[in-house]
Amino acid sequence: MSAIVKSCGFGMPPGMRISGAESRQRANAFWGDGIEDEMPIGDFRAIQKAAAERAMSVIEADPRAAIILPLIDVVDPNWIRKAVFDNTYGMEGFRADVKKSQQELASELDAQLRGSTMKKATSTSTVSNLMHNYSDEQVVMLFKKIYPLQALIPVEANHGKVAQWDAITETGKGNAAFGSEDPTPAESDMIDAIRTATCKIMYAFTRVTKMARIAGQTQYPARDLMAIRQLAANESIRDLRERSIIGVSRDLTNVDPTYTSASSLEYAGLYEMITNNTTASLTQTYSGGTATLDKIKPFLDETIRLMVRHGRYPNLIVADWKTFGVIGRGMNDFYRTEQIKSTELGFDKIDVVTPIGKVPMVPIQWMPTTTGNYGSMMVLDTSYLALRKLWGETFEELANLNGSQRGMISASEVLIDKTDKDGSSSQQGGVFGITIP
Repeated sequence: MSAIVKSCGFGMPPGMRISGAESRQRANAFWGDGIEDEMPIGDFRAIQKAAAERAMSVIEADPRAAIILPLIDVVDPNWIRKAVFDNTYGMEGFRADVKKSQQELASELDAQLRGSTMKKATSTSTVSNLMHNYSDEQVVMLFKKIYPLQALIPVEANHGKVAQWDAITETGKGNAAFGSEDPTPAESDMIDAIRTATCKIMYAFTRVTKMARIAGQTQYPARDLMAIRQLAANESIRDLRERSIIGVSRDLTNVDPTYTSASSLEYAGLYEMITNNTTASLTQTYSGGTATLDKIKPFLDETIRLMVRHGRYPNLIVADWKTFGVIGRGMNDFYRTEQIKSTELGFDKIDVVTPIGKVPMVPIQWMPTTTGNYGSMMVLDTSYLALRKLWGETFEELANLNGSQRGMISASEVLIDKTDKDGSSSQQGGVFGITIP
């Protein structure tokens, strides 16, 4: 639709500055009472619903009130977590819940539009200028995807613009030694580290002309173009978040992104955090020729061994789709059983047997899959990772421009790795440079 003008940016747009005080106000408005700074959020969708209800109560009291309306995910992140970590729920439960949610969303959109008894022309046996076709009532939204990684990284509330946490380093616990019957006291100090990370802001702007908005609502089949545009803009935010967490190009038009360092307006992703450890890295560089399950396993075992030696216990492996396929097919051949049931929704997982037991592996669509030494696996202890959110996705209506209805969806967050004491000491693992066919 040429009448819909869109833009999507990461950072502060010209003329818009958000102060630290306003950041804290936004955080309090979004999280509500009882949610303290750094508090883990087990059910983020429930927070979104509660915030939306508070916003609607404000509108009911004063229809002219300017509000920030929280947006609720169509796919509950808890479903993704259960699909990966709870085998009793599995992919079958996930698919059932997603399909039910999709049907409910479609019903809500249909209910907002006017009813009509008009029917589509069904006969084309004769050619007539009086016989007109109508589009299907459903809009095929090809942009909708499942973004698993942002659901698998724990979410924590962040009050204020900067996330700050303290850590005692791995060798900073102090000293202990044997001594004589009457020892000479020898004290030792703990070594602590103060870490900070600044929340970054994601934006997606929407604009629908008055002509498009009214014509869409009165045509047959009716289209609420502003609602559809908001849905697409919210999807853009989620797409941008998934790319940012991984650490690939943030350009949403790039369908085959590569690992890219964050700019000053973006937060560092997992790849950048993990590979910044160049002095005592826990990762492995693959060197086994064209990848097979048997060739990959020694490198995977070694990075897990190094993590365990440092007190980290991986509970999640993420891989590019080609590496995931190599391992999945290898496990099928070895166990003579079907490990991968379905990838109907573009999301699945397999349980990989490692020295510390079964660890779920999930394919991530934006991890590079270029043929050659570009395959990769990130081995994560997610208990030390957090997506610190100042506020989640919210919609704000902007001033009209030339009769157009405008809006903005924004979110503010930063990814932190609590195993990294100084910005270059991450204790997350991985296998990189895998030769994929």
